Amino acid sequence: LQSKTILGIQDHYPFWKSWNHAPWAGKPVWACIGFNNCHCHHHHILLDDNIHNDPNDGAGGIRTPIELRGRGDGEKSISGYQSLFGKEALEMHGKHLIRVPTVKPLMEEDWFIRQIEEARWNLLRGETKIKTSAGETDRKE
Repeated sequence: LQSKTILGIQDHYPFWKSWNHAPWAGKPVWACIGFNNCHCHHHHILLDDNIHNDPNDGAGGIRTPIELRGRGDGEKSISGYQSLFGKEALEMHGKHLIRVPTVKPLMEEDWFIRQIEEARWNLLRGETKIKTSAGETDRKE
């Protein structure tokens, strides 16, 4: 996947539904969290209206490297990916997962650009943005 510059990946709704809409069974999002030298030069972001502050219900499933193997030249390679669950998955909100309110992007023409820029900064700063049920935003480092 890393060798491609543009890639389209489609979720499989019947599979996601059969797992009660569990995030790990939804649309895949790859993230090299904590790995600076694993050839992950992309920041994958899923913008979707079905991302919730619920570890058991949501559209986006974060995949992180399983392990890194040395190649003998000081570089490491990824041998596979695993899904994040629970609190770890929720901590990706605002970095790799962004909930899209249905009307807001229609009312604000730069909404998507602002969200992507904020996600980039959140990733760099290590911050997490979680939407509460009241619609407020909590930030934590």
